[in-house]
Amino acid sequence: MNLVKSIRKQLAADTAITIIRADQLGDVPKLPYATYKVISDRKGVGQEDVSHVDNVAELVEARTQERNSTLSFNIYGTSHDNAYEVATQLRKWFEWRGSLFLDELNVAVANLTDVTNRTTFLLESYDEKWGFDAIIRYQEIDEHEIDYFDKVEVEMKLGR
Repeated sequence: MNLVKSIRKQLAADTAITIIRADQLGDVPKLPYATYKVISDRKGVGQEDVSHVDNVAELVEARTQERNSTLSFNIYGTSHDNAYEVATQLRKWFEWRGSLFLDELNVAVANLTDVTNRTTFLLESYDEKWGFDAIIRYQEIDEHEIDYFDKVEVEMKLGR
């Protein structure tokens, strides 16, 4: 999940919003802040591509396949309107501002959900939050070496 960490880091830097991984222990950051969670990671459309590179000492087999990940963002604000504004700002990063960075990572935004109200009631008060999901498409490449054999001995017997 280094890819997701890279996206989170750049998104936080470009928007000046604190973004942390959801569902973890620790101190709550100062408002406004956002949380992210990978809610799915699945094989994309199509079949994987298998290729081979013949190096001097080994044969390298590479398997490339399309993957889709759904990243869910919740934005906690100082008010109802503040949470909405920050959520809209983060969503726009995926639409426009972050597109060059995502291109460098060979990531495409396959879909963005609308910014929706995700406010929850906590005992005596409300946790004002808005959120959206970003579905990203990327290529996963797995490589491994295949051992060469140096010699083949063949014994041939001639029949009568």
